[in-house]
Amino acid sequence: MNARLGVQPDDDVGIEDWPAAMSDPALVGAALDAYDSDATGHDGRALLVEWLLNTFEFCSIEREGNSDWRRTLDRIERDFDEHAATVRRWAEPDDGIPWLVSEAMTAVLARRVARQRGA
Repeated sequence: MNARLGVQPDDDVGIEDWPAAMSDPALVGAALDAYDSDATGHDGRALLVEWLLNTFEFCSIEREGNSDWRRTLDRIERDFDEHAATVRRWAEPDDGIPWLVSEAMTAVLARRVARQRGA
């Protein structure tokens, strides 16, 4: 994924810490393009969603009216089954203290439930 996003690998960053450690607002577009690539499988998309959420959470990117944030949410909702656990974790943090993106993840969950009830 480092090569896909054009970032230098950091040997001190493990796969679990990679989404937070490598967060960079300048790479959001490239991450979304990588997500949409046929070459990116399930594991890659899961990693990219974690990366995107970390980037929007920790890099002070304005989400309101941001087309990249909308694209991120669209992909999460479209591929919800792949990202359900991630969405739930961000919507309801273990410590009970909401993240900046928690409200949006809660809304994604609510829309999913509403669609399932309507189906």
